[in-house]
Amino acid sequence: MFFFGIFGIQDREKHLRDFDATVCPSCGRLSRAELIEVFTYFHFFFIPIFQWNRRYFVKFRCCPAIFSVDKEYAEELKRGADLDVSRLHKVFGHGSYCPECGSYVDPSFNFCPYCGRRIS
Repeated sequence: MFFFGIFGIQDREKHLRDFDATVCPSCGRLSRAELIEVFTYFHFFFIPIFQWNRRYFVKFRCCPAIFSVDKEYAEELKRGADLDVSRLHKVFGHGSYCPECGSYVDPSFNFCPYCGRRIS
């Protein structure tokens, strides 16, 4: 946040929509996903005046992976379209997940430290 007395610039995250029973493309678990809008805005006396740098992301609750969404596709999702995970672009969440127990596993590991299954 950048603040000058009675006006300033701030980032904001806004929840737009939930998607139930979606398979996470990162870890493969059945999970809930949410569409998030992130933007920067200028405010005067804490009243937003204008916004810019609008971006859209999808976060899954099963793992720390975050996916970016194209603006056109985000508009479709806001209007009620179903989530198509093939149109998402991973921006956060390196490493892998165990196919057996779903735990996060460091990319250098060949076996899951929690259940012992080989990571492919």
